Amino acid sequence: MRRFKRIIQKQFGGLGNFLAMIILVSITVIFINTYVLSKRNFSLVSDNLLDRNFRKGEQIYNQNQTKLFFSQSLVQRSLLPDLGCEIDDKCSDDTIPYKAISGEGTDKYPIICFNNKLLIHKTLKDTKIGRGLNVAVVDSKTYDVKFIENFDTYLEETFFLRFLRLKLNDGDIVIIASHDEMTYGLRDASLTLLENYGSQTIRAVKYRDSYVMIGQKGLARGQAIEMHQSKGRSDFGSAAQISGCGKFPLGQITPLSFPIMEVNKEGKIAVGATIKNCGLTATCKENEFAVHVYTGKDNKDEPKICVDGKYVIAKGINDAGRGLNVVVVSNGKEVIRTGHFDTWKEDSTNLEIFLENLEDNVIIIVVSFDEASLKLSQHSKTLFFDLGSATIQNLKYRDVWVFVGQKGIKGFSPYEEISYAGFGSTYASLIDKRMCVPQTLKGVPIRPDPLPYRNDKRREFCSHYDGYGDFCSDTNVDKNLVPIPLINKTLEDNPIYSTPILVIAGISHNSLRMCLETLLMQPGINIENVIVTVDEKFSEPLTLIHLFGFRGGKTSNSSTYMEHYEKSLKKIWEIYPNQDKVIVIEEDLILSPDFLYTLALLSETFRKDETIGAIEMWNPNSYDIVNGSEELIYRVDQFYGLGYLLKRSFYEKNMKNSFDICCSKRVWEKWTFSDPSSFLMPDVSRVFRRPIDGNRVNKKYIETLFNRKRKTSLNPFPFLSNIDILRKDKYDANLAKSISSAVLMKSLNKCVTTNNSVLNLIHIQNSNNNTDSFKYVYPQESLNDVQYLLSVLSCFALFPYEPIGLYNGILRFNSNQYNFYLVGSKSSVYTNVSKST
Repeated sequence: MRRFKRIIQKQFGGLGNFLAMIILVSITVIFINTYVLSKRNFSLVSDNLLDRNFRKGEQIYNQNQTKLFFSQSLVQRSLLPDLGCEIDDKCSDDTIPYKAISGEGTDKYPIICFNNKLLIHKTLKDTKIGRGLNVAVVDSKTYDVKFIENFDTYLEETFFLRFLRLKLNDGDIVIIASHDEMTYGLRDASLTLLENYGSQTIRAVKYRDSYVMIGQKGLARGQAIEMHQSKGRSDFGSAAQISGCGKFPLGQITPLSFPIMEVNKEGKIAVGATIKNCGLTATCKENEFAVHVYTGKDNKDEPKICVDGKYVIAKGINDAGRGLNVVVVSNGKEVIRTGHFDTWKEDSTNLEIFLENLEDNVIIIVVSFDEASLKLSQHSKTLFFDLGSATIQNLKYRDVWVFVGQKGIKGFSPYEEISYAGFGSTYASLIDKRMCVPQTLKGVPIRPDPLPYRNDKRREFCSHYDGYGDFCSDTNVDKNLVPIPLINKTLEDNPIYSTPILVIAGISHNSLRMCLETLLMQPGINIENVIVTVDEKFSEPLTLIHLFGFRGGKTSNSSTYMEHYEKSLKKIWEIYPNQDKVIVIEEDLILSPDFLYTLALLSETFRKDETIGAIEMWNPNSYDIVNGSEELIYRVDQFYGLGYLLKRSFYEKNMKNSFDICCSKRVWEKWTFSDPSSFLMPDVSRVFRRPIDGNRVNKKYIETLFNRKRKTSLNPFPFLSNIDILRKDKYDANLAKSISSAVLMKSLNKCVTTNNSVLNLIHIQNSNNNTDSFKYVYPQESLNDVQYLLSVLSCFALFPYEPIGLYNGILRFNSNQYNFYLVGSKSSVYTNVSKST
């Protein structure tokens, strides 16, 4: 150490000088590395590029030594990427680096980079970023940024559509990144336009999926660079990302053309026929003018608008036709503009621009023709609303509408009428009106016709999910989902209307939807009492359930439907520990209008008779050809509980701890219970089980059971004729009496071979008997022997593979107003009848 100090003292004159020398050397090295060598390297790079491009015949201009320009493709390349714009690819001279990442959830925002520049990021000052579609537009020749925009397409597509159509030039590069939810407000017009920017996957994007795209205006479908991430069973799709080196144009650019606005101004407005006062018998006042509006009775007819004695909209006059026909009248009663907008075929951008540029105080007259609703945007409806319309929100497919409004009106116009096409109708009734319209409209403060209901929740659901059929059609999407009040006030205190209802959801979401619709239509339904159980691995049904206002309940993951079924039953009793009964419905059922009503009529018998374990509302023999009676209810020994009222005591004794023994299979594969019980069952089903598709082990059995045409009650308030005799003692006595008085049918051997109908049997074998009740006694070796009965089931068009609906060996049914009793010879009821006779 001393030697080291002596060397420092000798060479540098002391320790302080030594340290100063080290600092100076360090600074020099840093300077050389930072400024000299880097500049030299940059010059080498520049020289290499110059040599290479000189050989290609290109010219290069160096500006501020930070950007390189290529005149052949006009590439303006930033040397170093902005923070966040780094990519793995090394781009060639004639390509441009890009990077686009969608948002993820609601917290992670999208990022868009182009040409190494950060264009969209939440940290950028004054950035336009948010829910919907975040868009950067770059000039395809100079690569200058033209627009940075955000469009909340969750709410409305109007301004996004207009932006793509009107503000961009052919070939402009469009970079899109979604955030949160982008699909709800997008309609076919925007989707089609994005396909004209090169997209191939835009129509596959659903609710809260993620999406990014780089396209160009006029690019053929499928040539854009894009990525779509489906949310699957998650709440949001994972971030969609694209990055790389793009060579522009991405493909051939075909100039886009859009329908021109069909507007005729003063001097170019044609005049058709003239008619005094537009056909009014009386002359209008001085400050009024005559108007005739005519919508046409069908698409072969013609719309008409007459103003002050002159037809300015008619066949061949001022482009009149399908969609909306518009006339603008100045405050001096002069027609200053006419327009025609085919809002069935084309989007309503031109109509929106037309309405937005109306002069103050002008009067607008509108007549629809044929179909005008399909592509009429919400923004257009809002503009008509501002002009005084009270009913435009309700315009649906092939409805007809006439309207006289005014720019600046206070309140609602008294000159408006709408005619609805209605369900199943081809066209609505035409509107043909003549009126005197004042030059200044006096609006009414209260809507002449209440603003039609717009079901935004249902619209949102339908925009997110597919496969729900007419539930999401234009005709139905705005219909409200509200419970129907109890009409029969004498049943207000009936316990059925406070009984919990369990709906067991499976994997068919559309079946569940139809089931819930028919449940909601039950008069007196209490939605608070409805629990719909869903396997935890499915999330979509919960959204549907909440849309209807019902309560959703999750069960733990199950490997089979019956495992889920068992968990659902346990769950409903846990939720309602003090209830002594519950209504159970499977998702594939459509309920008849009298489902709850019939249960209400039977509730007293159900409560008082301890031998009744459940009321089953599906009858396997209720075929259309059998044509049973809605008035009759039977006691049966077999349980076919697709939809049923279940007694808690029966569940506790027979199902709770032995479900895997009694009920591990679907109910039509026979549930059996150790405790002998009876069940009530209607002669005509109160539920319809949807047909079953697909291959199954017992396919023929299943198809015959469910796919044959069936009869289901359609009467909301049927009369039940035998309620008073359903308790066991009375029922057995009445059954014995009925069998005793019924006419004995002759041999059915001929039926077995010819398969004659029940009516033929009656007429052929019993033509001399004036009766409506028949019995057939089939021989038995024991009470459970049904071999002979099986052979005659087809005679009566009953389920042919096994006897269903037996009670003490007796199969009872009504067919075409005749009562039939197929009686086993070992039945105790029959033996008692035989002894008494």
